[in-house]
This record gives sequence, C-alpha cells and structure tokens, in this order.
Amino acid sequence: MWYVPELLGELAAARGIEGHQLLGLQKLGASRTLQHWQLPDGDNKAKQALKTGQVGVFVMSPIQLPDEGLENFVKLGLQHNPDMRFLVQLSWGGGDIDNQEFPKGAWSVPDRNKTPEQLAKMNVPNIKAGEAQIKELNKRYGKGKDVVFLIPTAQAAAELRSRIYRKEIPGLTSQDELFVDPAHPSPPLEALNTYLHYAVLYQESPVGLPMIDLLKRANRPEWDEKLNRTLQEIAWQTARNYPYSGIKEPKSSQVSGSLPAEKSFAVPELELVYTSYVDIGKPLHVGKMPEGERRVIPITGGTFKGPKMQGEIIPGGADWNLSRADGATVAEANYFLRTDDGVVIRISNWGVGAPPTGLRFTNPRFEAPHGKYDWLNQSVFVGTLDVDFSQPHPICIRVFCLK
Repeated sequence: MWYVPELLGELAAARGIEGHQLLGLQKLGASRTLQHWQLPDGDNKAKQALKTGQVGVFVMSPIQLPDEGLENFVKLGLQHNPDMRFLVQLSWGGGDIDNQEFPKGAWSVPDRNKTPEQLAKMNVPNIKAGEAQIKELNKRYGKGKDVVFLIPTAQAAAELRSRIYRKEIPGLTSQDELFVDPAHPSPPLEALNTYLHYAVLYQESPVGLPMIDLLKRANRPEWDEKLNRTLQEIAWQTARNYPYSGIKEPKSSQVSGSLPAEKSFAVPELELVYTSYVDIGKPLHVGKMPEGERRVIPITGGTFKGPKMQGEIIPGGADWNLSRADGATVAEANYFLRTDDGVVIRISNWGVGAPPTGLRFTNPRFEAPHGKYDWLNQSVFVGTLDVDFSQPHPICIRVFCLK
C-alpha cells in the first residue's frame, strides 16, 4: 500500500541497512495492477524505473487476483535485471468482503466484531487465487528459482483482529480501531503491514526494531511499546510461517489464509541480558552417587556485563556437578552477583548436556530484591556455556531473556 515505502525506509535506517533506496512510487486508488501497466509510458513511473535495470525489488498491491498486470511487470523487470525479486501484497477486502467480490461489500456498516472462525475464511478465495498465479509465474519466468513472492497482509490482519476478539491485544479493545473507514487502515494496522513488508523484503524479523513514527504521532498512550512489539511479533510469525513469503528458515507450520485461532502461538525472541566470565577453583571430588559421579566446583569470582546490568561475581558459590552413568553432565550452580550499583542478586543456573556436544545450554533463575532489578524475578532465561581452560577466565556464560 502507498503508505508503506516511506515507513520501510525508516525501518531500514534504524536497522543500519545500507543501499535501501525508494526509486519510485506509483499510486492509483482501488486499482488493479493491470491499470498501472496500461498507463501511458510518459506517465508510467513503474515502467520507467524497471527499464533502468536498477530496481532490485518491485512491490505490487493489487485488489483482485489473478491480475494480468503482475505478469507484464515481471516480464519487463526480468528483461532489465534478471536477479530482481517481485513482492505482491495479499490485501484484506474493503467492506469486510473477499477481494474476489470487490467492489461488493458492507461499505456502510461493516461487521467489525467477526469471530476468529469468520476471519479465517474471509479472504481465502483471493489468497488461493494469488498463490495459484505466483506458482505459475515462478514456473514460467523463474528459471528454476522463485522470483515472485506474496506478502500475507490479509492473513496478518485477520490474526490481529482475532486476537482483539479474544481480548489478547494490549492497547486495542475493538476491531473497529484498526480502520478509519470501511477499507482503510488506522496506524496500528498500517504499522503491522509495514513490519510485514520489512520481514518479506529483508527476510528477517522486525521484532525489536524501534516503533515507527506513524504510530508515535497517533498520540495514543495505549499504543505503546508493548503494542508495537506485539504487532512486530504477529508480522514475523505470519510471514515466516507462510510458504509463499520466501523466508528461508524452518517453519513451525505452513498456513494459507488466517492463522487458525486455536493454533496461534507466541514465538519467543532472545534478548541478551549479559555476558559473564566466571573464575573457578579446584574441584572437590565427592565420589560415586546413585545417579553418577559428583564433584563440587568452587566459584571464586568473575565479572558480568550487559545492556541492562553489570558488576562482579561474588566468591563463595559452587557448581554441584554430576557426571551421570548415561554420559550426560548436569550442572547446578548457585552463587551471587553484585551489580555496579551495589545490589546483590542470587542466581541458580541449571543445565544438562550429553555427547557429542556436551553441556552447552543452561536455565538460569534469579532472585533479586524489589526495585530496579525486579524484572529478573518475572522473566524466563536461557544461557549458553563455553569452556576454554587456555583463557584467564575459562568459563563464559551468556544469559538471554525470552521475549
């Protein structure tokens, strides 16, 4: 949609992506792509840009699919740049009707209280038509690879509306808040679609990017960072689980249409809490126990540093280490951290690993006094463990918070 290009530039700049450039924008309200193709050459910015051979990605947002204009632009673009990609937005239907029926629809009073089951079915015919067309275009012009991809905007919008229906979205209480009229989006839905375009364009998660200015300028306190992150998570979950987006990573499910409400799930992201270097003393070999060989490894000190906290490891802790009969190693380390502002925090770090990789991951748990570090008591963490006895500080532990 017309509002996305400028916002994409904002995200690319925030991410530090070099070379992102908007070469042109061609707008026709409520149009088919074929209408863009049929514009006179002198007025056709899209054709002019493609003929330069400088376009790396060409984005289209037709209403109904299939659309003859898609093929025309794909052919022209590949003639001048055989390595380019084409992205096609699967749009939601104005008037809450599938775009196969456009311009019919409930334009006067759309039903903005649809159930997740209704939303899951609402755009399926147009989505299926789009999938069929890009399959054919890739077969005809891809020369063994995919060159045309779909942006699952309709599916992501249906998922957001489903979550609003289930009262799961912070800052949004009504599906009607997503629209300014029977068809056009308000800032939260615009933001969702922008994050979705970013995910498909750059094949990476938008989660963690700054809130776009459009959402800030809405001047709605309830549309805060928590809502922004939720929109980013929905965009990434939808895009990476959709086989026509082109995102190359293991997919937890393959979906077409809206994400089914009963199968929706949160995909965790990792945020670095700190990196620590732990000093240890000579192990105390306790001997064979019913579960295996027990030894106690003293923790004699160390340091930790991260974006939100840093300080020292207080001497006196220990790892109650167990080498089990099945070859696995179990770590159970208990010790204290002291932050640089004087707060003492207890950590219990448990982990298990077996050959051939050994012990590599842990599950840290924290106990912090009320105050600045209370969030440690309210979050889930994972850790990575690297051991290198050739280094002055042989134990390196990185702790991540699940978001």
